[in-house]
Amino acid sequence: MKKPKKPKQQGPEAGVPPDNHNGNGTPSWGRSCPRGPGAPNLQRNDKLIEQIRQIIADSPEVRAEKVEPLLEAVASGTYEIDARKLANCLIAELILKR
Repeated sequence: MKKPKKPKQQGPEAGVPPDNHNGNGTPSWGRSCPRGPGAPNLQRNDKLIEQIRQIIADSPEVRAEKVEPLLEAVASGTYEIDARKLANCLIAELILKR
């Protein structure tokens, strides 16, 4: 009569990957996140996302208090561009994009 095979120990200490994987083919050694619609963190995130969407929907697309003075300055010919400030902004934008 054969002895039943002893199951292999799993986990980082055994060098054997666990049965579960994290979705990209690499083993997941830690505890997995709760899954499914009943997970409390997911419900909280759904509520937060809905609140954010509502705030965005209620916000005006154009901030008139910023735009109107600029339109008036351009129309009257008094709008001036600070070349040094513009150059600094362009340089900063180029550096941040790389």
